[in-house]
Amino acid sequence: MSLWEIIGNVSVLSAERFIYIDWSLFDGVIADSLEDKRAISSLMQEPFCSVPLIWMVHEDTLANRLQIYESMGWEHLMFHWRAAFHRADVVVFPDFSLPMLYSVLDTGNFFVIPGSPKDVWAAESYSRTHSKSQLREEYGFDKDDKLVLVVGSSFLYNKLSWDYVLPMREME
Repeated sequence: MSLWEIIGNVSVLSAERFIYIDWSLFDGVIADSLEDKRAISSLMQEPFCSVPLIWMVHEDTLANRLQIYESMGWEHLMFHWRAAFHRADVVVFPDFSLPMLYSVLDTGNFFVIPGSPKDVWAAESYSRTHSKSQLREEYGFDKDDKLVLVVGSSFLYNKLSWDYVLPMREME
């Protein structure tokens, strides 16, 4: 069982509601994108400063812009983003390359958990509405057919690596 499966059920709030939310009603907040900066700004205000915040960063967009901000001398933007990253109790990255890209914002709260909770949440949602037998029938597979689900980068979907072939053959 992955760490994201252990965390379990999570309520998802739309970005439009961030300014109207009483954050003190929650035991904690998980932000899953840089786009959630607006919510984090409101969590930086009293009385919400003590609400635990986990901020998951999957994209390198801001990291690329940070270099421009520094070269242009836009310290106010650097300060703004550094304060936002500092507000998070933990900033979680899905791989080890992203924390290096964001190192100028590191306040000692960076953490890497490989994978993504979105994959787990999507799988849980899908499994609640679909059954194995229903899917086998829908796609024309017999009950004795072996089905293998390959989960990973979308770059692999068109050209499945030969690394998958040997383990699949061993399963037969």
